Amino acid sequence: MKGMQVGLLIGDEGDAIPHEVFNVADVVEETIAQHNLKYVACSFSMLMGIIYCVHLEYPQDMKCCFEVLQRVVMKIKPLPEYTD
Repeated sequence: MKGMQVGLLIGDEGDAIPHEVFNVADVVEETIAQHNLKYVACSFSMLMGIIYCVHLEYPQDMKCCFEVLQRVVMKIKPLPEYTD
């Protein structure tokens, strides 16, 4: 988690391709914000909600990926004051 600005920690059992996920955690600024979540999709949407609610900036090296996920997948438009 050291150096992890925003992300998901996924605990799984099995081989390289996990058959069963037993724990997913949301990480914000090197701190676990939520844990014991069972589904990756649910955990991801919770992470996006945390980022959106507390007005965090996306990590600079992943900004474009997060903006595509926000606009296309989650259908959340940016606030007018934050658009370029």
